[in-house]
Amino acid sequence: MIRWILAFIIVAISLAASHFLIDEKGYVLISVGNTTVEGTIISFLVWAGICFTVLYFAFITLRALLRMYGKTTGFWRGKKELKAQQVWQQGLWASINDDAAAVQSTLNKGQAPEEWQDAQQALLAKAALQQGDKAQALAHLQNVSDAGQSKVPKLWLDANQNEQALALLDAPMAEKKPTQAAMSSYLAGLLQAEKHAELATAINQHYKRLDWSQAQWQAFMARWFTANAEQAIGQFEQLPKALKVQSEALYMQSQASAGQWQNLLPTLQKWLKKGQYQAFADVVVHAKNPDVKLRTSLQDALKKHPEQPQLLFAMGCLANAAGEYELAAKVFDNCQLTELDKTHLKPVLNSYEQTQQFQKAYLLLAAK
Repeated sequence: MIRWILAFIIVAISLAASHFLIDEKGYVLISVGNTTVEGTIISFLVWAGICFTVLYFAFITLRALLRMYGKTTGFWRGKKELKAQQVWQQGLWASINDDAAAVQSTLNKGQAPEEWQDAQQALLAKAALQQGDKAQALAHLQNVSDAGQSKVPKLWLDANQNEQALALLDAPMAEKKPTQAAMSSYLAGLLQAEKHAELATAINQHYKRLDWSQAQWQAFMARWFTANAEQAIGQFEQLPKALKVQSEALYMQSQASAGQWQNLLPTLQKWLKKGQYQAFADVVVHAKNPDVKLRTSLQDALKKHPEQPQLLFAMGCLANAAGEYELAAKVFDNCQLTELDKTHLKPVLNSYEQTQQFQKAYLLLAAK
């Protein structure tokens, strides 16, 4: 553009100089309607130069002001975005470290970046639940946008809003391939809402898709059987074969705890006949009340195999469940108790405490 301006100036100077060479000033006449403007070429050139100079400096000044404004605005905007990013990162790390108080104090200071504001509300809800403030948690969950609600059903479950959580999961579970998170939350929601029939159906439909470890399945099944012990036999029979195998011990333990011996007696008697004494003891250790037929069967097996420590231990467990603490304590005195884990120690410790043999109980605990 500079070249064009220079060319224009050179042409203008040449035209003006030509008049000096011929000794003519040169006149210009401009007529617009009833208005006329006349003058020499030199005067018009001077005015044109002045106007151009004024416009040029006005343009430079305006551009400088606009740039200054843009930089200033960008600075404050960038500072605000940086602060939002810092707040979000600090709150996220606090949540990773399970520091609920730090999450609340940090994320309540300001807004996270726009794309993470739903996650901010979810973290605040989780922190409130960790501190036992369900009302505050619900307030944060309600601030999550409609688009983000499908991502927080577990928090609704933790806030005891089972129906809300299951309603949020209807759409994700209706998809051809539900996500792992959706399926896990759906099963947990059905269990928490005590919808056992629907839960059995859902397990049969989705257990192959769920990427759960054996430990996760066992923990879930233990909760399910314990929550509905009276109908556990029906739930167990509905399970897929693969889950039945890994859940059988948990099912029987839950039934023993609930005193549902009528559902277990045939299997336990079969185990005694086949010499599966450890499996038998692993179930009987959970006994909370006695069963005459089972005790008779155990006594018969113990007479035939008095050398089996598992049978002796099981007899002590049944005596403890029957309230015969003196007998149970004497039986346990003859067992290898140091090899038992904490679950198997419970009836032992109870019989010692009931018979005021606190020193024995203390020594057992100290050895673990």
